[in-house]
Amino acid sequence: MRLETERLLIRPFVPADEPDATSFFTDPDFMSWSLDGALNPEGARNKLRGLIALYDERGFSKLALQEKAGGRLIGYCGFGLEPVEGAPVPELGYRLKGEWRGRGLATEAARAVVADAFERLGMDSVLAIVIEGNLPSRRVMEKVGLTFRRKVVFQGRELMLHRLERAEWEAAGADRPAS
Repeated sequence: MRLETERLLIRPFVPADEPDATSFFTDPDFMSWSLDGALNPEGARNKLRGLIALYDERGFSKLALQEKAGGRLIGYCGFGLEPVEGAPVPELGYRLKGEWRGRGLATEAARAVVADAFERLGMDSVLAIVIEGNLPSRRVMEKVGLTFRRKVVFQGRELMLHRLERAEWEAAGADRPAS
């Protein structure tokens, strides 16, 4: 599986991505909104192995974002399997290296993976949780069509749950990009 947008190639992570993934997951800036914070190198390698395994098992995961112009990996976007309200569910997440933020790339990637979730994966809804103060992430969610539904407790912290139902996504069909 590979998704393509105007500026990005979106694909599953592979073992050869280890140097880039390790740099992402050990970088305090990249991981600044993560509840776990920056990982150590072994934790970063384990995270990458977990993302690859999740994709192999479920057909979804956080996916590598590769910019088309130079081929560099600049972040990720996709679904993790997270225990939200007591049940493991696919949860949308995205992160970009600092120099790639503020260019609309997270929104571009999120639109593509949400479309894939509804079209290829047949999901009935897409959800995302976010720290209330993470305004850039909340803006991406809103641009993609996810709306705030309620606060939930996740890993001992109160977070904001956003959701987009399939029917809402289908009703906004004219506004969504071709996949």
